[in-house]
Amino acid sequence: MQIEEILAQLENNTKEFPRLALERAIEERETITSILIEILDKLSNNLEELLEKSDYILHIHALYLLAQFREVAAYPAIIKFFSVPGDVALDVTGDIVTEDLCRILASVSGSNIEPIKQLIENPEANEYVRGAALEALLVLIAQEVITREQVIQYYAKLFSTLDKEDYYIQTTLVTNSAQLCAVELQEQIDRAFEEELVDLFFIDQEDVSTYLVVEREEALNRLRNNTKYSFIKDIILEMESWSCFQPEEREPSYNIFIPEGFSLGTSEKSKNKARDKKKMQKQSRRKNRSKKK
Repeated sequence: MQIEEILAQLENNTKEFPRLALERAIEERETITSILIEILDKLSNNLEELLEKSDYILHIHALYLLAQFREVAAYPAIIKFFSVPGDVALDVTGDIVTEDLCRILASVSGSNIEPIKQLIENPEANEYVRGAALEALLVLIAQEVITREQVIQYYAKLFSTLDKEDYYIQTTLVTNSAQLCAVELQEQIDRAFEEELVDLFFIDQEDVSTYLVVEREEALNRLRNNTKYSFIKDIILEMESWSCFQPEEREPSYNIFIPEGFSLGTSEKSKNKARDKKKMQKQSRRKNRSKKK
């Protein structure tokens, strides 16, 4: 199977898992890597076009393949792809953003976290993308690429510089700090709750207290033992059970690349999930404030 045929088989979802094409792509890593990077780079110039290509899936395969390759050269293209303003990056990748983007970013980053920081701090990027970038730092800690101390120091900066209207990012920051047993950030965490910057739908002060009483090494071991904070190592194992590749698809799908167990099956459902989540966040914030009055 030549490169052109590999790409052709990976381009559109036919509802059959393209095992052979993926195996050949892995074998042809040296040749196909630059092609996959170029594809992502070009797509990021006009992601809206993907919304019209209902079965297109090559960008998803590219993200996972490059992550498995631990391809640092793909890092800028992936950052560019997910830095596109608005919700379009979420729309064309679905729950991959909230489930695996942190692992993908960590897998291609090497030990350079500056581009991840830029994505976290980019107010134009989708909030769930930025949240995934925050979690990528936890992956790198769990994989012992960077230190807990590096991230604690960076989080301290974020607590003082993030826009207070970025509720989802503020909430993710508090959650991640708790997972790191960041007692060093107790004051900043408490202040975030006092200023009603944290969405109690996701985490409250009692939850935080539960995290902060464990030993630091126990907190780190929890991260290390959680597959959510692992590198992408086997794309075939990762993707073969996705519902879009199973013969009995229960409902029609416009973007049918979402993994089994993921809640999104179409680009419209992706939009609805984001809207519903934001709605719940707003309702929770209103409820929280009303309790204090």
